Amino acid sequence: MHPIHPMVVHFPIALLLASTLFDALAFRWRSQQFRDTSLSLLVLGILAAGVAVLTGHFAEEAVERSGIPKQAIEIHEELGGSVFWVFLGLLGLRLASFWGWMREQPRLVLAVGLSGGLLLLIASYFGGDLVYRFGAGVLPR
Repeated sequence: MHPIHPMVVHFPIALLLASTLFDALAFRWRSQQFRDTSLSLLVLGILAAGVAVLTGHFAEEAVERSGIPKQAIEIHEELGGSVFWVFLGLLGLRLASFWGWMREQPRLVLAVGLSGGLLLLIASYFGGDLVYRFGAGVLPR
């Protein structure tokens, strides 16, 4: 198995957390530039998260064959999928506001982003647990 999943997961982590940071800055200073930057980072982060989820599915089969407990794999997979859907929902909220379908909801945007960011950090922790505790993707010596 080529370690493509661990190579790509850093992009959605950085992009989605940075998007949330810019939402917080926009909430504090009411800056359209911060909101625009956040939206751009969110779109890129969701695209990167889609790649991470896809490569994670490919890596799952090889990791399962290595004897790692299925429950540990499932926890990470479910959390990662949840992160993707939370931020995709946030994008839907942001786009509905951007296109004028609804009034802008900065508190809701920030709350969803912070919740998604916390979920992202938890999913990342369990991904690291797969590697450092169970040796996922690590060649035996």
